[in-house]
Amino acid sequence: MIRILDDVLAAHGGLERWRAVTALTVYARFGGLLRTRFPGNRMADVTVRLLMAEQHVVFHRFPRDDQRAVFDCGSVRIEASDGRLIAARPDARSAFTGLGAVRRTVRWDALDAAYFAGYAFWNYLTAPLLLTRDDIIVHETGDWPEAPTPWRRLEATFPAHVHTHSPTQTFYVDDGGLLRRHDYVAQPVGTWARAAQYCGEHREFDGLVFPTRRRVRPRGPSDRALPAPTLVALDIDHVEIET
Repeated sequence: MIRILDDVLAAHGGLERWRAVTALTVYARFGGLLRTRFPGNRMADVTVRLLMAEQHVVFHRFPRDDQRAVFDCGSVRIEASDGRLIAARPDARSAFTGLGAVRRTVRWDALDAAYFAGYAFWNYLTAPLLLTRDDIIVHETGDWPEAPTPWRRLEATFPAHVHTHSPTQTFYVDDGGLLRRHDYVAQPVGTWARAAQYCGEHREFDGLVFPTRRRVRPRGPSDRALPAPTLVALDIDHVEIET
C-alpha cells in the first residue's frame, strides 16, 4: 500500500477499524442545484443505510415519506414501507444514455435519483476503505498548491463493474492525512460535468472519521474549482456504525 493511503487510513480511524465495519446508517441534509432534478420530497432530509462489502444502499422516506428507494449493485427500485414493489429498473445507468438522456438533462424520476444518489453515497461514505480494493488502481500524483500547505493527490482508476461517477478520479489529502477534495466527472449528469467536491468539518463517530460537510462545485480549466454554483451540499449530522 502506498504511503499516502496509509496516512489517509490512519487519519480516518485506521484500516483495522474500517475493515471491522459491515454497514453504516447516515443521517444528513441534502441540498444544492442538482437536488432540483430529484422528484417528490427531493431527499432533503436523508436517512441512508449502506453495506460496506457490496454496493447496496437504502434511502428511507424517499421519494415519499411512506416509501424507500433501494440501490442494489446497479439496479434500483422503489418500495412501499411494507416492502411492496412500486417500480424497478434493472440496468439504471443505461437509462442516462440514448433518447432518455434528453429528458434527464432537466428532470429525473425517482429511479434515476436512486441510481445516482445510491452509487454516489456508497462511494463517498466508504472512502477511504474504498481505495484499498484490489480492483481499484491507486497511485500518487504531484502535489496541489491550493491550501497554505500543498495537498497531496491520489489518482484512482475504477473498473467497469464498480458503479461510480467516472473511471478516473482524484483524491486530495492534507498534511494530516484527511481527505479534503475529490475530483470526478459525474457522467450520468453529462460528460461535461467536471466536479470538485470539497470535504471539511471532519468528525469522529465510533472510531471512524468522516467529513461532515461536502460541497460540490464545477471544475474549470487547470482543475480549478469555480466559485459557483454549489451543485451538491451534503451535511452529515450523525453516523451509526455496525460491526
